[in-house]
Amino acid sequence: MARLSQAPKNVLERNLPEKDKLALALKFLIQHPDEDPSTPIRIWKIQKPNTLQKAWLRERKKQELAKQGKSPRHGGHNKILSPEQERALIRYAANQCLNGGKGATKQMMYNCAMFFRVKEGKAPPSWKWFKGWLNRTPELHVIKTKPIASHRVDIHTE
Repeated sequence: MARLSQAPKNVLERNLPEKDKLALALKFLIQHPDEDPSTPIRIWKIQKPNTLQKAWLRERKKQELAKQGKSPRHGGHNKILSPEQERALIRYAANQCLNGGKGATKQMMYNCAMFFRVKEGKAPPSWKWFKGWLNRTPELHVIKTKPIASHRVDIHTE
């Protein structure tokens, strides 16, 4: 099905796609902050009024933070490991590979991260967090090997 990227110029505002109507309604509320969100909902006949109300709440919160001189922040408050601990984990994985080992497994690395957290008296990280951290760390990558392949390597090493 082909769609237009923009509505034609001669289309009535109330017949625009829902996304465009929401943008117009939000622009209206920004220009008229004393108006109630129900006004643009009626003007543009918005199908899902909660969407506009939530967008308006987010916009007002941004404006309040701007008045206070603060910038809206997203994420970054859930640092599990310190930079030193991350470097120690990377060093551990390198030592496991270089000193005649087969390399560190995911479970070994996760256990190290758990050890660091428990040592600080904090809750251990989740497995999902660990997988995300592993994907975000460019120094480390995962290689899947079959068990038989590692036995064959052991046979050939003296």
